[in-house]
Amino acid sequence: ARLAIDKALQAHGGRERIEALESVSLEYTGLRTMINQSRRALGPWDREPSSGRVVFDRKGTRLYAENHNHYPGIGRFSAAWALKGNEGYHWDLHGNSHGREWMMKYSGADAEEPWAFVPRWMPPFLLLAAAQAHTQLRHAGVVRRNGRAHDAVVFTQRNRQTLTLLIDRATARLAAFESVRGDGVHGDVLDTVAFDGYRRHAGVMFPGVRTDFLNGALARRLDLAYQVNAPLPDTLFELPRDVRAPATPAHGPPHGAHHGAPAGGRLKRIGEGVYLDTDMGGVMIVEFRDFLVVVECPGDHAMSQSTIDAARARFPDKPIRYVVPSHTHGDHGGGARAYFHLGATLLTTPANVPFYRRLAKVRHTISPDPWSASKRAPRIETFESYRRITDGTQTLDLHDLGPNAHSDTLVFAWLPAQRILWQADLVFSPAIGPEVNAAMPITVAFARRLVSLGITDLASIVESHHDRVISVEEFRASLRMAGHDYP
Repeated sequence: ARLAIDKALQAHGGRERIEALESVSLEYTGLRTMINQSRRALGPWDREPSSGRVVFDRKGTRLYAENHNHYPGIGRFSAAWALKGNEGYHWDLHGNSHGREWMMKYSGADAEEPWAFVPRWMPPFLLLAAAQAHTQLRHAGVVRRNGRAHDAVVFTQRNRQTLTLLIDRATARLAAFESVRGDGVHGDVLDTVAFDGYRRHAGVMFPGVRTDFLNGALARRLDLAYQVNAPLPDTLFELPRDVRAPATPAHGPPHGAHHGAPAGGRLKRIGEGVYLDTDMGGVMIVEFRDFLVVVECPGDHAMSQSTIDAARARFPDKPIRYVVPSHTHGDHGGGARAYFHLGATLLTTPANVPFYRRLAKVRHTISPDPWSASKRAPRIETFESYRRITDGTQTLDLHDLGPNAHSDTLVFAWLPAQRILWQADLVFSPAIGPEVNAAMPITVAFARRLVSLGITDLASIVESHHDRVISVEEFRASLRMAGHDYP
């Protein structure tokens, strides 16, 4: 393994020359295949622009990174990271998801993840990291990829992620690296990042193309442009002046980010018999006389099981009868297997049934869940356009938005007695901070649909990705910022 790494370092310009680099800046542009983030539940997948920047100041032990990803029907979301040593910040570049308050402050061990991220974009530094792995470096044999022989060298990065480097035996260049993980939608996943188009910069070889694959399917292709030893302004590594510390505790975080239970417990009451799971963002639990309905099941089995456990703790005598995912994207429906195992019925539209039947059968050996051993068929029930769930006192209306710019079918929920509207990926508000955003085009279209359905007396809106509840006045303000209005 060490011999393969040493040869690769030499082929990339030599260890001394690589270590002598003071800084490297990378800009990338290309297209991302929206695997399980497309309008169609099972593809063909949409392709959207992807771009970003990575700056590694080796001399000053500083990093800066930003990325920009577009989502079908929604538009661009962007984020940035800046660290000096093991101290730094993560923030929303345009404030359309998290406002103008930073999302995370890094300190100590928290910084391991962003620092491990940098060499995965810059192969010479990934090889250096492997060379410094000492006794944990392993040779996993010779493997063939695209008809060529490669040395497979395994090591674990500082963030504890294990990578397999594939070093081309003919050129000694780093051709790719691989890693494995469990995923709620795809089950066992092999992620592959391949490099090509190598060119010399200050005597060191850097690739001109990066291509990402998920289980062999094209996930992203990017063109890379490098600058070596260019002057770097100190301000690049500082938190922007208009980004401030959170003035109040953050609203519920994006799905899966734990931030601790609010006063009164993890489930936050937002109306009579209506609760949000603050550890899972905007997952909504509706209490009926003899049962519960959960709206949304994001991520994977573990995340949804966490919601199930919280609901059981709060309502020990009431079973979860239904779970209602808004749509099939993994951050909204990927945790359905936990409800299949529970025996709850998944309510969805007919077009989504093939997706959820596939999800029920997908192979999970990396992160096995209890459903993996089940011989039962999942309980799935469909509705067309509209479904009302009521016990005579509590009422929950489910509406299918139908084909739209983001998903071919998308369910939103309306609680007429509480005048609470729950929705996913149709209305966006910052998770933290007091501001609201200018409405996106999909939000304007949704507001018009609400009017056509006669839903004009709403009091508040819940967003699936966090537990901030916005008022109808804030909703109107957001639409006015985009040149529209709501009754």
